[in-house]
Amino acid sequence: MRMKKKREKKTTISNISLKGYLGSFVVLMLVSSLPILLYGEYLHELSSSYLKWYLLLYWLLVSLVFTGVIAYQKYMAFDVPLKRLSEATKQVAKGDFSIYLKPMHSVQKYNELDYVFENFNTMVEELGSTETLKNDFVANVSHEFKAPLAVIKSYASVLQERVYNDSELNDYVETIVAETDKMALLVTNVLKLNKIENQIIQTTMKEYDVSRQLVDMILTFEKVWEDKKVTIDVEVPDNIFVKADPEMMEIVWQNLLSNAFKFTSAGGNVSVKARKNSDGIEVEVIDTGCGMDRETAKRVFDKFYQGDTSHSGKGNGLGLTLVERIVTLMSGTVSLSSKVGEGSNFKIWLPVADSR
Repeated sequence: MRMKKKREKKTTISNISLKGYLGSFVVLMLVSSLPILLYGEYLHELSSSYLKWYLLLYWLLVSLVFTGVIAYQKYMAFDVPLKRLSEATKQVAKGDFSIYLKPMHSVQKYNELDYVFENFNTMVEELGSTETLKNDFVANVSHEFKAPLAVIKSYASVLQERVYNDSELNDYVETIVAETDKMALLVTNVLKLNKIENQIIQTTMKEYDVSRQLVDMILTFEKVWEDKKVTIDVEVPDNIFVKADPEMMEIVWQNLLSNAFKFTSAGGNVSVKARKNSDGIEVEVIDTGCGMDRETAKRVFDKFYQGDTSHSGKGNGLGLTLVERIVTLMSGTVSLSSKVGEGSNFKIWLPVADSR
C-alpha cells in the first residue's frame, strides 16, 4: 500500500473573495463620496438646480460599475472553478480516473476551492487505484476459472457417454455440462467486458457488409425459431456497408437475437429491420415477448441486471451490457423502447461506410 505524505498547510484558509469584495466596497464608497468631498459647498443648491440629476446619474453609473465588478469577481471566483469541477466529476462518473484539477493559486495563497480541488484530485487518484485493483482481480480470477471449467466439462462429457442408458444419471451429467457452459460463458463475457471498459481490447475497424452479417447471424438461430414456432421477419437490404469491427459486432447481433428469441413465447414474432439514412444505418431487433416496464428498461444495460427473474437462469446479465459498450466503442448508439406485454424494440445506429 502506498503511503502518501500529506502537504502541510502553510496558511489558514480564507474566505474565497472576501478581500476582493471588501476592496471593491471601499473603492465604491470613495468614488461615491467624491462629489461630496469636491463640491460639498454647493449641495445646498441641489433643490433649485440640475445638479441633483447629475449627481443621481453619477451614483447610478458608479452602482452599475460596482455591480459589474462584483459579478466579474463572482464569475472568476465561483462560476469558473465550479464549472471545472462539474466537468471533472462528469468525466470521473464515466470512468475516467486520469482527471486532474490544477489549483487556481499557489500553495501559500490557497483558498477553499483550491483545497476542494486538491482533495478531489486525491479522491480520484485513490478511486483510480481501487478501480485498477478491481479490474486486475476480475481479469485474473476470471482467467483462472477457464482452465478448471474446461476440465469439468471434459470429464462430464466422458461421463455422459458412459451413462447414456441410465436416464437419471444422464440428467445429472447434462445438468453439469449445461451449468459448466453457462459458467464458461459468464467468464468469457466478464473478460470481454473488462477489456472493453479498460480499452485493452484491440479493435479492427474496417468497412464490411453488415447486411450479410445480419442474415448469417439470423440463420444461426434457425433451430430455435423452428422449435418455438416463432415467425421471423427480415427486412434487410443488400450491400449495406458499415465501418466497424466485424467480430465485435457479431457479439452485438448474437446477444440481441438471443434475447429476442428467449423472451418471445411460442407462436410469437421476431423482426429484424435495417435501413440506411444520410449519416448512418439503423438496425432494429423487435420481438413480441413479455416486454419490460420503464424502471427495467432504464437499468437493462447495467452489469448483471436481470429484470425478468423467470428467465434469470438463462443468462448472466452481461449480454446487453456488452451490446451497449461495443456499440459505443464503434461510435454508434443503442436505444430501447418496450412495453409490458407488447414486446421490445432495440435500435442500433452505426456510422455508414460508402456503398459498394
